[in-house]
Amino acid sequence: MNSIKNEYTVIGLMSGTSLDGLDIACCTFKKKNDTWTFSITNTDSIDYDVTFKEQLKNTVHLEPTALLAFHNEYGSWLGNQVKKFITKNNINVDFVASHGHTVFHQPEIGLTYQIGSGQHLANACGQKVICDFRTNDVALGGQGAPLVPIGDQLLFGQYAFCLNLGGISNVSFNTDKKRIAYDISPANMLLNFI
Repeated sequence: MNSIKNEYTVIGLMSGTSLDGLDIACCTFKKKNDTWTFSITNTDSIDYDVTFKEQLKNTVHLEPTALLAFHNEYGSWLGNQVKKFITKNNINVDFVASHGHTVFHQPEIGLTYQIGSGQHLANACGQKVICDFRTNDVALGGQGAPLVPIGDQLLFGQYAFCLNLGGISNVSFNTDKKRIAYDISPANMLLNFI
């Protein structure tokens, strides 16, 4: 059985609604006296070329077999990007955390789907991969962002509110001794459209 460590080096991957590219960050998380801190050690942003951007944009219209094939292809592509990033920066990591790229997200009816097969990603980069963050939260009636309120509480707990301005803006805060979080409105999606 693995023991819980007080320090982790993690690569995080994110592809958002703007479809501008893949963001990669290598972060170190440290726990001391029940307090977590973080530092960002390496970053990169990989632009999607026009063809790949169109593929991602139109994924929502794919037939099931084509969607699953692209899910696997995108996972392998993510893994190859991680492998290059690790080699370029000469780093060792405990694991890779991948959000994937959201294709369908309607939590009000219990539906969410992100492409970027975690197994294909792991096979391509040779690292442990943690993925599929949203599914269980949506199945339990949540909005599909279970890590945001936990991360906000552990890393930015000194603030009354944490506001995230992604494609959709969301907020997290404590109320009645519970951390809650929810979407507020479109944010960067509007800027991308304009």
